Amino acid sequence: MAKIRLKYRQILWTCFIVSMLLLNILFIIDLTIRHTSPDNIKKWLSGPHEGPTKFLKIEVLSSREAASVSVDGSIIFSENHKRGLHVLVLNQMNGQLMASRRFDCYIPGGDNTLPSFLQSLANGRIVIFTILDEATFSLTDTSREAISDLDSQLIKTLKWRDAWAYVTIKGKGNIAEDVGRSVSVSTWGNPVHIYVTIPVIVEGENVECEWLQSTANDRRKKFCSIYEGYDELCNCANPFPLTSISPVLPNNRVSDVPVTIIASNRPMYLYRSLKTLLSTPGANASQTLVFIDGFYQEPVDVAAMFGVRAFKHEPASQKNGRISQHYRASLTKTFDTFPNAKYAIVLEEDLDVSPDFYSYFSQTRHLMDEDSSLYCISAWNDQGYKHSCEDPSLLYRVETMPGLGWLLSRNLFKKELEPLWPPPEKLWDWDMWMRTEFIRKGRECIIPDVSRTYHFGESGQNINPYFQNVYFKKHTISKVHDVTLKNTDRMTKDAYEKYLLDLMQSAILLDHSLDPCMKDFGFIPDTKDKTYIMFISMVKRNDYETWMQLAKCFHLWDLDARGYHHGLWRFWLKGNHVLVVGVPYSPYKDHKPDGLEPIKLERKKKRKE
Repeated sequence: MAKIRLKYRQILWTCFIVSMLLLNILFIIDLTIRHTSPDNIKKWLSGPHEGPTKFLKIEVLSSREAASVSVDGSIIFSENHKRGLHVLVLNQMNGQLMASRRFDCYIPGGDNTLPSFLQSLANGRIVIFTILDEATFSLTDTSREAISDLDSQLIKTLKWRDAWAYVTIKGKGNIAEDVGRSVSVSTWGNPVHIYVTIPVIVEGENVECEWLQSTANDRRKKFCSIYEGYDELCNCANPFPLTSISPVLPNNRVSDVPVTIIASNRPMYLYRSLKTLLSTPGANASQTLVFIDGFYQEPVDVAAMFGVRAFKHEPASQKNGRISQHYRASLTKTFDTFPNAKYAIVLEEDLDVSPDFYSYFSQTRHLMDEDSSLYCISAWNDQGYKHSCEDPSLLYRVETMPGLGWLLSRNLFKKELEPLWPPPEKLWDWDMWMRTEFIRKGRECIIPDVSRTYHFGESGQNINPYFQNVYFKKHTISKVHDVTLKNTDRMTKDAYEKYLLDLMQSAILLDHSLDPCMKDFGFIPDTKDKTYIMFISMVKRNDYETWMQLAKCFHLWDLDARGYHHGLWRFWLKGNHVLVVGVPYSPYKDHKPDGLEPIKLERKKKRKE
């Protein structure tokens, strides 16, 4: 009798377990059906394979307070601070995260790179969209169309403060999508949760490109199986070459100068920067170093793809102080790595370089050897916008260190900068610190009229898409391959003063009775290749009130005063060279005709509420 009861219990337990298993299967099927249309399931399962061998269970949250994504119960993304549209890309074979991007579509220009990013993704990838807080205010029609091309049914009707989550397979269609509508401008849509189960197909799926067998392509193959968004690098038909050798630069005087790239966790920027740098005549991967602020693996792997050494630096301090400490550690490591290097070229990960980047420094390096009144040579002109620069062979001397691609001497760094570098508790901008008179000591930098670098970064500690669009996007970069710089012998301290004397004596005086802020730069005559001079009010060294207003009128850098030499600014407008002299401060005040009243502009006062 006892044996019969035991057997009966075993049968009951077996029935219970089978029932629970069936209930779980029904639950999974129900979730899939509720968030996935039957047509898409059928489309996903159709193909040359025998059937799914695994399922990925994906959960997506979109709300005002938080956005998150979980795969098989593990959180792979969670954000409660950075608003915007968050896009994640998963490997369809294993569910691994391959890319995560944030587009702050509240700010104008915040989605500039969204369409190209989506276009770069390989077919078959699982693409997940989720909104934290708000992501429609500046979402462009171009971006909406790009998401619609991935089979979204709701993106074109998405409105202010709607919550929205979307899971799709690129090239195969909509898997799950839901929206929480905002009912008024002062409210947010209800949180959206998506639960979806996606079958993983292994057999019969060919997700690898058939590149030629080589060491470089082995690196490429491994990289492209881990990361997404690198269209040219991972393109099956026409991949970006990794083994190409940059052209030789004749009479290269910077072949022994290492190049340091200051980087963080912006691997796509680093990829673009290395791609342009290492294809430039004179480039040498073995002389190039990348320094990463933090323990991030993707930028290290990007550098390795190009045969460039990368070093991770443990973050210290915060905000601008953290950047400052990263700079110091990177420059120290650079000169330690190359103990015989007299100089180093310093770049940042969000800079393009011109075709004559190395040639520019090769032709100017000797000035640092010959003239102790110089403390840097920069590839960047703060005033070098498309409308305000003209001659790629022309050089200036300026008091404000521009950065953004510059030549630094070992002596200056080791003897002066490194011992005095601001400590971690000082949250200072390192470049502002370098511009102080305490550090500058009356020395200047050489800069080009037309910049040899271009700032393309839209995200970072001190940059966003709006700021990039207003202050950097319209800068120009030299496109000429072979530029012979003129008058480099006139760039030493005394020779430059004689050169300026000749220039000002031959300059044509502008009509000071006219409004310098006339529309379309009407203050400047409709001529070409003339040199004009004007005089503005500048009572003392730091009196930049008139200059700042003039900079706004001429659409130049107007956040602070930059690019001057003893109260003199030089730039081009309407194809003419313009000299602006601040008087009575500038030593060039004697060139002002007697009785001429300098132009004085005042900052417009804000209206009182």
